[in-house]
Amino acid sequence: MTDLAANKLRSKRLYEEVFGDGNYAAADDLLAPDHVSHGPGAPAESGVEHIKRQAMLLRTAIPDMQVHLEDQVGEGDRVASRWRGSGTHSGPLQLPTGAVPPTGNPVDFGEIRIDLHVDGRIIESWFIPDRMTLWQQLGLLPTR
Repeated sequence: MTDLAANKLRSKRLYEEVFGDGNYAAADDLLAPDHVSHGPGAPAESGVEHIKRQAMLLRTAIPDMQVHLEDQVGEGDRVASRWRGSGTHSGPLQLPTGAVPPTGNPVDFGEIRIDLHVDGRIIESWFIPDRMTLWQQLGLLPTR
């Protein structure tokens, strides 16, 4: 397997195993201990625990969440992926403004990530989640 193929598989495993299956321990194998994560509207976070918390937050709110890898391209040591999460909002969703009680609504939301791979681990990530679509499906924002 080429390095690029291994990198793509590693990124795919992060989405499918950690977020999709709830195997939070897999994050320890896939991410460098000092992994840096860059998301919109917040300072960068270091370490693996924040990824586990994000996965746990989503899986608590959407216990039946399924992950679908839509697109993936890579070049050199970077892999860009577009993935979707779907399921039923049947648990509380913790937001910075407080918990959103379960609505029973089906949800389907996306995220685009770029992962930087070095020495068999993801060392840095940049991500853009589609929070607006998710919040509309939960009734927190009006739909068009």
